[in-house]
Amino acid sequence: MKIISDFIKNLGFTFSIRRLKKAIILVLLFSFIGIGVYLFFKYESSDEGLKRMYINEVSKKYDLKDNKIIDIEKKDVNNDKIDDYVFIIGKEVRSDSNSLNSIVELYENVSLVIIDNKSNEVKQYDTQKNFKADVDLNICEDERQMYFLVSDLSGNVLLSIMDESSNLIDIVKNTTENEFLGYTIYTSQNNENEGVLNVNIDNFSKNYLNEYTDTVQLNLMENEIDISNFRETYLRDKFSNFILKDINNDGILEFIGYQYILYSLDETVTVNKTAGVVETVFNIEDNKLKFNSVNIHI
Repeated sequence: MKIISDFIKNLGFTFSIRRLKKAIILVLLFSFIGIGVYLFFKYESSDEGLKRMYINEVSKKYDLKDNKIIDIEKKDVNNDKIDDYVFIIGKEVRSDSNSLNSIVELYENVSLVIIDNKSNEVKQYDTQKNFKADVDLNICEDERQMYFLVSDLSGNVLLSIMDESSNLIDIVKNTTENEFLGYTIYTSQNNENEGVLNVNIDNFSKNYLNEYTDTVQLNLMENEIDISNFRETYLRDKFSNFILKDINNDGILEFIGYQYILYSLDETVTVNKTAGVVETVFNIEDNKLKFNSVNIHI
């Protein structure tokens, strides 16, 4: 023990509890700083951090007035090798305007905005539509075109492209001046097998939907679905979801709208909330939607 003590003294180091405490505090302090810096840069590179950064940058270029930026992305939309700002804005409608704990229920008068990051030129398309709080912006490309898809889970949708003059074109509005609705869905249990659901759909003379007269039988029992746990959809002709997808691998995207046939009676269910789907596929031609096919399945 004396040998160790003499060795420490020869190093010129005098041990004390006070110095030990200071050393531990310094180690912990630098560790916290290191962790903080790591977490900061990790957040800044995350989707949420990037969007916050984009919003700060856009606020210096664009007057939001009383609107909120709902979703934002950076994408080179005019092939000048500089990423541009693409975002959607709308006026928040909250569950309680006087409560700090209120939630956003709706965005009024949603607009699609594109800012050229080279010239700062602004292109804006006002949908004059209200979207639910789950509204989302997606930018999709195929061999011919870049599409801007704005949609929520209650059937509100904007599908837009930018023409050669950099004007934003509303493909859905070009397809119909009326509300963009799907087939009207009718269901009944099969008389011979209660586990089978008969499904019929009617286009009600919507010229962008083909007639469909077949009755489709969905065998819910075979798929281990208890029909007693589900109800018919209340919105028989409303789309619920939209995607752009190349369904035949030809390099060209199709526009697909989904309608769900049955909904769970248990509002606490978070998975398998629906059963059965009407899947309507459209081609995009001449800046309009052209019916391709409809498929009814589980």
